[in-house]
Amino acid sequence: MLCIELCVSTMEAITLAKDLKIDRVEVCQNLESGGVTPSATLVQLAIDSGLKTHVLIRPRIGGFIYSQEELELIEKEISYFASIGVDGIVIGALLPDHRINYKFIESVRKDYPNLDITFHKAFDDTPDWKASVNVLAELGVNRILSSGCASNVIKGMTTLKSMIEYAPGKIEILPGGGLNENNMDFFLKNVRPDWIHFSGCKKIYDRSSSIFETERLTFDKERIQKMVKMSKDYSFSIGAISSDI
Repeated sequence: MLCIELCVSTMEAITLAKDLKIDRVEVCQNLESGGVTPSATLVQLAIDSGLKTHVLIRPRIGGFIYSQEELELIEKEISYFASIGVDGIVIGALLPDHRINYKFIESVRKDYPNLDITFHKAFDDTPDWKASVNVLAELGVNRILSSGCASNVIKGMTTLKSMIEYAPGKIEILPGGGLNENNMDFFLKNVRPDWIHFSGCKKIYDRSSSIFETERLTFDKERIQKMVKMSKDYSFSIGAISSDI
């Protein structure tokens, strides 16, 4: 059965995730820049809604080579969100040569042995995906969020298929980045993942302010509902095929 992690950045998205019985949410904000750490209130709302809640912990936009001060901030945010009861965290940190920051991830895993850890798409910026999979599996990270080392899952589809074939018994692969209602059926039939990750947002140009006009991503209820239905239809079709074998 295909499971869904919905990336949520608004109260409306959290409410819809609950109504649609989404398997898990990743709470974040500023999706336009790939997401950053959300407000504590938004995370608490997801927890209070009874959703399995993971929280993105990313202190700024840009790359993933962090200063010592930024790493200390990430650690403090992990401590806070763990204290309020999140099920998991979504983190990523790289060394200057773009390999996994082994010592930092090792420290987080040691300090929070029972916390579910996803290494986010910083993974796609590493130079050798197999080596990175091996390192993260060795560290006890639960899963990797990836677009297949490409700008979106369609461009990275071949690599994602290879990653999923390579990962069993090591670590879970969570495809995400660029999935929408137009490419989802093609992606699912060709990659056959166990989980998928998407936000279902649409791009708009916000002209509500004459001074601060900006392009932004906004919650799209109809798109999310359609994508969830497509995932359920896919799960049903796979179940039917399995029962016929």
